[in-house]
Amino acid sequence: MSLDRQPGDEAAPSTPPVDLAALYQRHHDRLRRHAESKLPRHLRHEAGAALMTVFKRLVDARAAGRCAEQPNWEAYLVTAVTNACRDIIKGERADEEIDDADPRIHRDAAPDPTADTAIDHLEHDTRVAAAAAALDTLDERSRTIIIDRYVHELTNRAIGENLRLTGRRVGQLHDEALRQLRKEVNRNDDQRT
Repeated sequence: MSLDRQPGDEAAPSTPPVDLAALYQRHHDRLRRHAESKLPRHLRHEAGAALMTVFKRLVDARAAGRCAEQPNWEAYLVTAVTNACRDIIKGERADEEIDDADPRIHRDAAPDPTADTAIDHLEHDTRVAAAAAALDTLDERSRTIIIDRYVHELTNRAIGENLRLTGRRVGQLHDEALRQLRKEVNRNDDQRT
């Protein structure tokens, strides 16, 4: 015991401050892709703004002493970016001017509680159709893995038992199939634009 400390004087355990720069570097690419996937096509250029909003809030929280270490930073940041994207979409919709002479506006219809527009639904339906077409480009085993995983909600291990593969191999084939699906869907998007 040191001479200048009195009995009962306990130092509060200090935790090092969260290294936000390292978090940004580690998760930037995935978070940017996630933001782009959450924003409608005409707002995808705002993906960087969503990330900056999240990290500015973290910087402010750290400065105020409220930035606590998270058990899973990636999940925390993905949720925060999703919320920032929702704010961007809401802000864009609030800024839209309503033209009273526009015949496409149906004033008698009840407001949409989810604030989705017909264009959002059309884009979604188009992407679903593109995904279905892309699924047809996969070989039978990869297609089975994707369907069992997302439709039947089976684990890699259960899928592996059906296909006589290890769960690890199913995971590798799943990742390859997803890459191929993304490539095919993006190729179809490029052809439509």
